[in-house]
Amino acid sequence: MPPEDLASRAAVAALLRSRGIRPSKRLGQNFLVDRSVLNRIVSEVRVCAPREVVEIGAGLGTVTRELAVLAERVLAVEIDARLADGLERSLGDLANVEVRRGDFLKLDLHAIGEGPVFVVGSIPYRITAPILNHLVDSRGAISGVILLTQSEVARKIAASPGVEGSSLGVRVRAYGDVIRLREVPRSSFYPVPEVDSTLWRLVFLEAPRFSAGEEVFFALVRTLYGKRRKMIRGALRDLLPAEGVAEVIRAAAIDPTVRGETLSFEELDRLAIAVSRTVGAAQDS
Repeated sequence: MPPEDLASRAAVAALLRSRGIRPSKRLGQNFLVDRSVLNRIVSEVRVCAPREVVEIGAGLGTVTRELAVLAERVLAVEIDARLADGLERSLGDLANVEVRRGDFLKLDLHAIGEGPVFVVGSIPYRITAPILNHLVDSRGAISGVILLTQSEVARKIAASPGVEGSSLGVRVRAYGDVIRLREVPRSSFYPVPEVDSTLWRLVFLEAPRFSAGEEVFFALVRTLYGKRRKMIRGALRDLLPAEGVAEVIRAAAIDPTVRGETLSFEELDRLAIAVSRTVGAAQDS
């Protein structure tokens, strides 16, 4: 089947029927059938000019064929054996494409090729957080990322830190810039999901947006975002002995009555440094 047909809803439905494949809700399988979105992905990847690309969830190979034209090597990762079988047959004419059967979360990105890889993928909601965390953990092996996620996820990440953000969003933005590229209506997929999506880029920074120790910084972030209704002086009691809370807030020069999700990266960093010093002093005493 010519690759352009795979951006057609009717052709995708027919192809799945011919292979006896019913899209898996458990795996969040919704196949892109919007040529304009596909073209935007292609244009963004072309600008970045990656040497090696890793595709998360290659599906039917719609995006894979386009990536094969833009990169020297494409590693198409697919966890569904039914789809991987089809990919190996349909992409067999592309010498620079390797179909990798398995879970992207178990893929060591540092062990691929000779340099940083560019990552492209449409991510199911139920594993969005694990995949984003895996990308952040592997950032030293990544030259750039283009993702399709549920719009709510993209919005919360872009709004972090902030009242509309999330602890996951703070972790992602602590290490990278988020660039929203375009909104993608649910009608751009087959089967049609219940929500709209957003196409966005993640560009990792040379240095994180904080200087405190990672463990303390993100423990603080999880505590504050997990206690949204509490003022900082109350939320910190889940992280520190009561007698240390006032000293930490004073040392960080933070208003004790504000809520944690209103703090900027700079303020979160100051607070995390103050927490580290207080905990360290308590352990030394």
